[in-house]
Amino acid sequence: MKRLVVTILLFTVFAVKSQNQDVEATITIIHPKVQISNTQIFNSLQQSISQFINQKLWCSDKINNIERFKLTMLIDITAYDMNTYSFEGTMQIQATRPVYGSTYNTVLFNQLDQSINFTYQEFQAMEFQQNANVYNLTGILAYYVNIVIGMNYDSYASEGGTPYFQKAREIVNASQSIDGWRPNDGQSLKNRFYLVDNLLNDRYLPVRKAFYSYHLNGLDVMNKDVVKGRDEIYKALESFEDITKVYPNSMLVKVFFNAKYKELIEIFKGAPSAEQNKAIELLSRMDPANKSFYDTIKT
Repeated sequence: MKRLVVTILLFTVFAVKSQNQDVEATITIIHPKVQISNTQIFNSLQQSISQFINQKLWCSDKINNIERFKLTMLIDITAYDMNTYSFEGTMQIQATRPVYGSTYNTVLFNQLDQSINFTYQEFQAMEFQQNANVYNLTGILAYYVNIVIGMNYDSYASEGGTPYFQKAREIVNASQSIDGWRPNDGQSLKNRFYLVDNLLNDRYLPVRKAFYSYHLNGLDVMNKDVVKGRDEIYKALESFEDITKVYPNSMLVKVFFNAKYKELIEIFKGAPSAEQNKAIELLSRMDPANKSFYDTIKT
């Protein structure tokens, strides 16, 4: 009987924990450029980040297991100072969501942050405050988790991600005294500051509206009607072409195509020849950096 009670209690704890998790993150730490004999610090760092993201509730909506926001983070530590506990490196963040009526997961966000810097001591508490960056590591993590959740909501409802992008902007505003958060840090127009600036700037609203239509009216209907879904995706792309002409270096446009260019190639490979030609021309104008890839639509 005691064993049964313990089993029930464990199951209950597990069930509560599962219900309280809304983000499912896979964290990988690599450190090929850091030559030290004891690498346990990197294992601890990986575990701490995973626990911080996966054990914290990030949104007010009740999220079931299937709806969890899925993301991966690959953190490449390029420098580590044992005396000051300081780390430098890069972070590749990718987020996906399932496409309705299929087993396919579409990439929502795929971004490389090249200016990661923070301090971390083994077993250190992962402190976080929304309006004050008291610990840069958790500030960076919370920023990207909110971006990913916002992208998810934007794909299901027009401008649905705004509350989470606003949270990300609060973190940016609270971090202006820290390297990596300011307008001119890193690659300038391709940094954390400009990502959230673009997401909340009405100037780039057509990109967000197209993002919504692309997913809900395009990808999510392709399981039932491939032609209709593909047509809606083409219309979504057309709807923000003017933005790519006026603001060709917009970070939000680059983020969109970083996530979608491979998918777009596969979508239009199945189109009639005339539609393939139109798609290649449109995509090459909007995203010239990937023109050579779009040319393969015809192969």
